[in-house]
Amino acid sequence: MRSALGAPALNLLLRLKLRGMVRRQVRRLRTPKGFVLTLVGAGAFAAWIASLTVASFQPIEPLSGHVGELRVRAFGALLLLVSLSTALTNRGLYLPKAEIERLFSAPLARADLVRYRLLAGGLRSLLGGVVLGLFGARRLPNPPLAFAGIVLAMQILPVINQFVAIALGGIGQRASRLARRVGTGLLLGSLAAAGLLALSLASGRGPSRVPVLGTLARALDGGEDPLLHPLLGLVTAPLLPWVRAVMAETPGEFLPWFVLCLGLFALASEVCARLPVDFRELSLATSARAAARLSRARAGGGASATRADRSLARYRIPWLFGRGPAGAIAWRKCAGMARKAKGALWIALLALAFLVLFVDLFFDGPERALGAPVMIATLGTIYLCSGLRFDFREELERMDIVRAWPLHPARVFLAMLLPEVVLVAALLSVTVVLEAAARGTLGTPLLGVIACLPFLVFAWVALDNLVFLIAPVRHVPGQDGLVQNAGRRMIQMALLALLALLTVGLAWLAFLPASALARELGAGPGGELAAGTVAVLVVLLAVDAVLVFLGGFVLRSFDVARDRG
Repeated sequence: MRSALGAPALNLLLRLKLRGMVRRQVRRLRTPKGFVLTLVGAGAFAAWIASLTVASFQPIEPLSGHVGELRVRAFGALLLLVSLSTALTNRGLYLPKAEIERLFSAPLARADLVRYRLLAGGLRSLLGGVVLGLFGARRLPNPPLAFAGIVLAMQILPVINQFVAIALGGIGQRASRLARRVGTGLLLGSLAAAGLLALSLASGRGPSRVPVLGTLARALDGGEDPLLHPLLGLVTAPLLPWVRAVMAETPGEFLPWFVLCLGLFALASEVCARLPVDFRELSLATSARAAARLSRARAGGGASATRADRSLARYRIPWLFGRGPAGAIAWRKCAGMARKAKGALWIALLALAFLVLFVDLFFDGPERALGAPVMIATLGTIYLCSGLRFDFREELERMDIVRAWPLHPARVFLAMLLPEVVLVAALLSVTVVLEAAARGTLGTPLLGVIACLPFLVFAWVALDNLVFLIAPVRHVPGQDGLVQNAGRRMIQMALLALLALLTVGLAWLAFLPASALARELGAGPGGELAAGTVAVLVVLLAVDAVLVFLGGFVLRSFDVARDRG
């Protein structure tokens, strides 16, 4: 007998899966390592939620009126773009590989399978809705009512996602390729919208403080804020019920819109469940692709886990680091980046463009000449190195082969990291030069930053790989050990930050006496900066050499029989 939420057997399956997840978490708590990692991860998450909760009660000028409504509409449109981009790339009904064949062969209606997935997706989006509600409600007229409205709005996104994914199952192969391209375009558009919205909200004096956005605002409507353009209100008109519920100031104003949103949510869920599309064959292919992605993610993650683009295989990869044994290892990494990192590089370029715009919010005076390049280099290094991962983090499945290479471990460690370091340093160098040229701040300080950049990038990548080789772990999206992995990442970031601060401190201690000596010898400001930069380069080179030595030692002692995944 079917209930309002679907088949009772599927509801029982969902409850058993939740119970199994709790049991696995409790089992991990019984080991010292699992207990410590869980404690750190849960503590960090609880502290984050507590900070958001406390911040929601702090007095802040709320977004109200027509301007506030348009900003909420823009944020809702951004979330919808992200949801649609994933739906257009994953069609049909996604079920885990371990379940899909058994569920499709069971005497269950297709509508009940859809309701099962919608219920599971709603439970997953509930946590995201709570976090987003705590973060965003404090800037709205009535935070408690806005929190309830945001949580409900987040529940409709999985329904829209699933509706579009199933509807695409009824179109042809050619149209599906077009849909994937449209999905990629929507994802890139959502990144652009995110940067525009964040800048509009973060800037205390509006986008006119940022030259690029000021030009865009004048081109759109001659006003100060491009988000006030009437086109935004027209495009986001379907979001009006949820926007009005979130922007309500009194319970009497909130309740009718909230009830309407509940009704629309129930109607959309039922329409999605009853779509007359046979999605079983398409869902089997989607599940197989997802299982392949998870398998690649277990081997490395980041851009290295993507599938190689076969269309690029006909292009010859140059031997940039020589034709010796170490050069062959570096060539192998270059080939992987050339054939797997195309999408990641486009996203990296967009991220760097947004980073340049954010720098305009923090540096508006003479300190721009040095502060802006340093900020771009620091944040860009952290983001790009965590996203690419063309190093030891993608070699966990092949560490037995790596350990068998007839080459000194320190040389293997160096050759494995060099291609990624060169790529990241080149991207960041071009970014800081273009930013400085556009602002007219080209000068000696910029040359010093560019000279130090490759050594700093290598130090960060080497530290990250040292920690990985000491405690290797497989990071799989959506796995049950999410809390433990969060705790492990917190400890890893703390160690990286400590070692990074130590490196920066040693470099600063070398810079001061070198620049003072140059000043005593009668050198001008440029000579002082050049002498200090040379001293910093010597320190960074020494630090990198020590890291290469430590990397070779850790790689030599790596036990290929150990797998902490």
